[in-house]
Amino acid sequence: MLKTYIFNEPNKSWVEENTSLLYHDLCAILDEERKIIYLWNGPKSSKERLNRGYKLLENLMSNYPHIHFQLSILKKDIPDYVQNKLDLMLKEIKLEDEREHQKFTRFITLRLYFIFLVVSLILPVFSALNLCSSLSWTNIGNNFEVSADLYRNWLYISYILIVISLISFVIITAIGIFEIEHQAIVFSLIGVIICSGIAFYLQQGIFLFLFQEGSTASIYYIKQNDIFIFLIVIITSIMIFEFPNIKKLITFIKAYRKYIF
Repeated sequence: MLKTYIFNEPNKSWVEENTSLLYHDLCAILDEERKIIYLWNGPKSSKERLNRGYKLLENLMSNYPHIHFQLSILKKDIPDYVQNKLDLMLKEIKLEDEREHQKFTRFITLRLYFIFLVVSLILPVFSALNLCSSLSWTNIGNNFEVSADLYRNWLYISYILIVISLISFVIITAIGIFEIEHQAIVFSLIGVIICSGIAFYLQQGIFLFLFQEGSTASIYYIKQNDIFIFLIVIITSIMIFEFPNIKKLITFIKAYRKYIF
């Protein structure tokens, strides 16, 4: 049978505790049968606490004068029976962490959030890739040559993709408000604001660029530098909401993967 003791730093003593354990605890696990003392230093504990507790282990071992204990400081390779004991004592704090981490309360909102977040992250990337296709237009000196029809379709496709992303972010914001998930609300609102700005920007159509000499109603000549600046502005804007929402998506999948798939 294992006995467990928690190091009480203020009192500089070891106190027996067999039911619960916290991440900042230093725990001594006594295996009388194998004559081993395992020292477990929690992930939120410190080396200083470990050193102080180690120096006072003699006080603990004095309670077992008939046993000569070996000392083992637990790192990665933890015996299964010791790990089971630790898991049992950490169960309560792990459940509390899980409840704190998992904000969503309904399967439907959880899955809708996941679907619309994926949509709102993928479509702006396709929109940016479509806009970057302008780099393959015909080069005429320092200008790009493009037909009026291709130009309109080029902007329209990206505009539609951004509008769909905007709608998705609006839905995500509503879900975040419903579930009172503050991070989801903030990150999705960033997407709403930026996608609205990009959509308004793309809607300018022929007024986006100053067409160069030689342009007609069917053929446009646009400075290459103007296209480069345009792409930098669009891609930078998309990255502003992509990065935090991608991070949110990763943490969301980690927390709710068993409910999503």
